[in-house]
Amino acid sequence: MQVQYGAVPNSQALGNAIGNAIVGQLQQYGAQFFTADPFAGVNFMLIDQKPDCIECICPCIGEKKNSYQISVSEQTGLLASQQLGIIQEESECAQRFFCQCWRALDLLFINNQNQIMFKAQRIYKVPSVLCLPCERPEMVVSRDSEVIGYLKQPFMCCGRSECPIPILEEIDICDPSGNTRYFISGEFVQCGCITRMCGIPRCTGPCQYIDYDIYNPMKQKVGRIRNIFNGCAQEYCSKADKFLVEFPPQCTSQDKCLILFAAITIDYDNFEYTFCNLP
Repeated sequence: MQVQYGAVPNSQALGNAIGNAIVGQLQQYGAQFFTADPFAGVNFMLIDQKPDCIECICPCIGEKKNSYQISVSEQTGLLASQQLGIIQEESECAQRFFCQCWRALDLLFINNQNQIMFKAQRIYKVPSVLCLPCERPEMVVSRDSEVIGYLKQPFMCCGRSECPIPILEEIDICDPSGNTRYFISGEFVQCGCITRMCGIPRCTGPCQYIDYDIYNPMKQKVGRIRNIFNGCAQEYCSKADKFLVEFPPQCTSQDKCLILFAAITIDYDNFEYTFCNLP
């Protein structure tokens, strides 16, 4: 009895096929790794605005495009353990000069692999400081052209917390359907806020901080955005600010992204000045 065997495949061709399959899988999983959720497991986040030398030397020329370094932090905000990426502003020169902190802009969250992960878009509307009931400011946040939520600034003079008092700002954090997930409220009566408005250095004690509390729809305080005194050189010679974000315990990754952009909105509305750079 004669046994016939099939042709033995070329070993080099077989090796190339196996190698190409392995490389394809690595590229697939690598892409998933690099575009994965940057906020997974993050409880505290540090936002550190980069100072601009031209603004420091000649502040009267108007605003430059802002840039923020985003890092994982610990509870005090003194130490950044891991950089997640940067948020880069895109806006027009005329808007930055004439509209300044209320200008229309796009904010791009760029990860460490230079990929645009999220985009926040704000068109010019009535400045929130005017407290007018119409055409309130709003920001749309998206990922890969898919809207993940909105940041809305409602018309009100007193906060929605248990003890309504004058506020610095309130921001509603909404899901894609427009439902409020959280709202952020900053009370005016704070040591850091009063000393800053009076032009008094706020470099010690409780004056170092200005807090914007995060509430759930039941008006329970669940998190915080804190403006931290950024050192005398940064505070007096530039407009570079620093924020520490404490996320709510049950916060989803999309909520964290929205809260992050809400902190940037607070910086534009309350801490960006060109002709009167308050400490």
